[in-house]
Amino acid sequence: MARSDTYLSDAADRVMIADLLARYVWAADYGTPEEWADQFTPDGTFGVAVGEMRVAGRERLMEFMVDLQRTVPHLHHVTTSLKIELDGDRATGKAQLNEFLSQPEAIYPNIHGWYEDEYVFNGERWLIKSRRVHMPHPENTTVGIVGEYFKGFWEACEKYRD
Repeated sequence: MARSDTYLSDAADRVMIADLLARYVWAADYGTPEEWADQFTPDGTFGVAVGEMRVAGRERLMEFMVDLQRTVPHLHHVTTSLKIELDGDRATGKAQLNEFLSQPEAIYPNIHGWYEDEYVFNGERWLIKSRRVHMPHPENTTVGIVGEYFKGFWEACEKYRD
């Protein structure tokens, strides 16, 4: 049975948004701050629900990634279970987030939660307009040995609070 043009177009958009999210994690884990910021619109935002942390605009996004890579190197983001709702050149989505910290003595699971996103198609490709991290147990990154590794990161994040 043949698929309609709308069905195929929607499938292509979903695949390209999934590709965007893959580029996002590869840039965060192994790329440069510029590559990470390239996944956002020029006025894009990144935030964490806990503590009302919010980073807006390309320059601040790059600054945030410099802080992340400097204070908590060797992070590995795993994004799964994508839920994407398309609406023309706009879309919203959710994805599960699991994050691991690789250190010489062990690999630590440190975050479990989800992303809540808004995407836009700019005529050439899909970009993140806004991304918000939700963590049911944010204390996972503030206590124990993981908390010790994340201490510098949370201190650096003070400048991104609304």
